[in-house]
Amino acid sequence: MTRARWRLALWLGTVVLVAWMVWQASSSLLPFAVGAIIAYALAPLVDRLIALPVLTRASDTLRRGLAVGVIYLVLGGAFVWLSSVALVVAANQIVEFVNTLPQTVDAAQVTGTAWLERYRARVPAEVQAQLEGYIDEATAAATAAFGTMARRTLETVTSTIGLIFGFAVVPFFMFYAMRDRSHARAAVLRASPPATTADVDNLLRISDVLLGRFLKGQLLLGLVVGSAVGIGLGLLDVPLSVGLAVIAGLTELVPVIGPWLGAIPGLLVVLATDPGNFVWVALLYLGVQLSENYLLVPRIQGGAVELHPAMVLVLLVVFGAVMGFWGLVVAVPLTAILRELFWYADARLRGVEPAAAFAATRVGQVLNRRGTRG
Repeated sequence: MTRARWRLALWLGTVVLVAWMVWQASSSLLPFAVGAIIAYALAPLVDRLIALPVLTRASDTLRRGLAVGVIYLVLGGAFVWLSSVALVVAANQIVEFVNTLPQTVDAAQVTGTAWLERYRARVPAEVQAQLEGYIDEATAAATAAFGTMARRTLETVTSTIGLIFGFAVVPFFMFYAMRDRSHARAAVLRASPPATTADVDNLLRISDVLLGRFLKGQLLLGLVVGSAVGIGLGLLDVPLSVGLAVIAGLTELVPVIGPWLGAIPGLLVVLATDPGNFVWVALLYLGVQLSENYLLVPRIQGGAVELHPAMVLVLLVVFGAVMGFWGLVVAVPLTAILRELFWYADARLRGVEPAAAFAATRVGQVLNRRGTRG
């Protein structure tokens, strides 16, 4: 067995071992996944700050450390300021919603009971029986699925102290991840065989750009949906509209089911306080959800990774059918990355040099346009 094959076996064995360990510790690694996403989204800002003339004389590690420290100070100051202004209103409304949730549910139940009595008085018994049979079957299926998901989630969250410890150390993990990001990239390049260093570097750059643009698109979706819900609820004079808007914006970051989860608190509040407005609030959430699914997601996500809106819709259906929930999460970024890697590999197999093959990809063209404008 040659040294090259032994080295290949070493790398494959290491990758399999690491993948197995990550899979076994997946629940404990959730905080680090969240921190990695946030650090990844902030990485371009760090790169901009270290280019400032005032930091050019310092070492790379010191410059990045100072840049991350500045970001922490600015974000901390912004959080304190927002907490004293807008977030106070939102937080108070969310707390009020939680504190009054039992009374809200009771009032909503009273309204629902009145509507049910009206329905039974006006709809023929045989039609009622048929409709209720369908509803019971759908409710049982949904309850079972939700119960299973909630139970597994609760078991995952409560079964390990590592999760709590993980969230406590996330800020420190993010600091080192952003400060030493370039060193990690350099380490990967040093470990790769010399003949493949340029290719590995190009593959990392392609994945880096596409993931960054996708994450920015997700954050933009949350901002747009939260603002739309807040404005709509405010025009409808729904109580706690600011807090409900914040909830809608945050749950939007959860793929697929997030918008529906964000609608539940608003519907409960209006059902308890102003039942006559229930239909309009339901239509508002439905309109935002439909716009998000069929207009915003294809355009914002598709535009971020340069996929056609129609293709994004098809991808969501296909990946959802094949991989379930996680397929919906990874459909867009994974397809974009695989597309670029395919065309890059095709160019290399045709004998094109690494630099020219990278320049021909969409990511290479985007970076080239940025450089030209700069």
